[in-house]
Formats: sequence, C-alpha cells, structure tokens
Amino acid sequence: MERNIRKNYETEAIELFKNIIIKHKYNFYTGLGANNRIILKGLNFFQFGDLRVDIGNKYLVIEFESGGGVTNLAKYWYCLSENNIFQQQIKKPIVLFHIYKLKTTEDYFSHLSVWDFIWNIMKKDLSEKIIAKKYTYKKIDDLNEALDIFKSYLKS
Repeated sequence: MERNIRKNYETEAIELFKNIIIKHKYNFYTGLGANNRIILKGLNFFQFGDLRVDIGNKYLVIEFESGGGVTNLAKYWYCLSENNIFQQQIKKPIVLFHIYKLKTTEDYFSHLSVWDFIWNIMKKDLSEKIIAKKYTYKKIDDLNEALDIFKSYLKS
C-alpha cells in the first residue's frame, strides 16, 4: 500500500528565512508563544507573524499562506489604524512579506486580487507604518526574490 506523505512547504520556506536571520545574527520569533503575540483582550491575540525579526528600526514579518486568504494582511490594518490600542505593542514600522504557496498558476486568484485591492487602500491609510508585498511560489526556488529583498533589509 502506497502512503501519501504530505510535505510541509511552510516549514521548508520558513527555514530558508531563518537561516538568513541566523547568518546575520538576529533573534527571531515564530509560533504562538507569548513573545510573538499582539494581545487583543484577555486571552485573545493575533500571531505577530509566522516569522518575525526585530531589526532595530522596523519589524520584518513573514506570513505564509497555504489556504488563501487576506486575514493576515487585514489584521495589520486593524492593529496599526489610528487611535488603536495596539500601537503600544507595535512600536515600529512593519515590512510584511505575505507569501502564498500555489499548486497552479491560477491558485487563489480571487484571494490575491482582494489582497491587491485591500493593500491599495491600506497603504494610503497607514503610509509610514507598514510596507507590504505579496509573493507566490510553486517551488521553493520561486522564493529567491523574496529572500533577496529580505536579506537587503538585514544588511541595511
């Protein structure tokens, strides 16, 4: 009997970014631990990225998607909007790398279109608080552009 072994693409992609961070000797945060949360109220929170690094004057945040969606973009709009209590927790600008794993070229077309729509409005509202870009990949080598841009932030 042949077993269908599922590959965890998110873990593989995160490792590429982690290796760059380690090489540049920065600390990073992942998962749902207490040091990677934006506290909402009580025990409720947002994860502050699938991977986050504090580079001094900004946060580099990576959000991976393997099921589509724009919630990870919209949550930063909510958290960074004017007079929001989260500004006490997010004290620096965010550079968001929003990365979608695709199976086909047309995967998540509707989600990616909505992402563009939201980002075009969001960037006007938040101007200096966040820079966001979406990336897509079918194979791990497709992440080279995102990895190069990520590296450039760590060097500056």
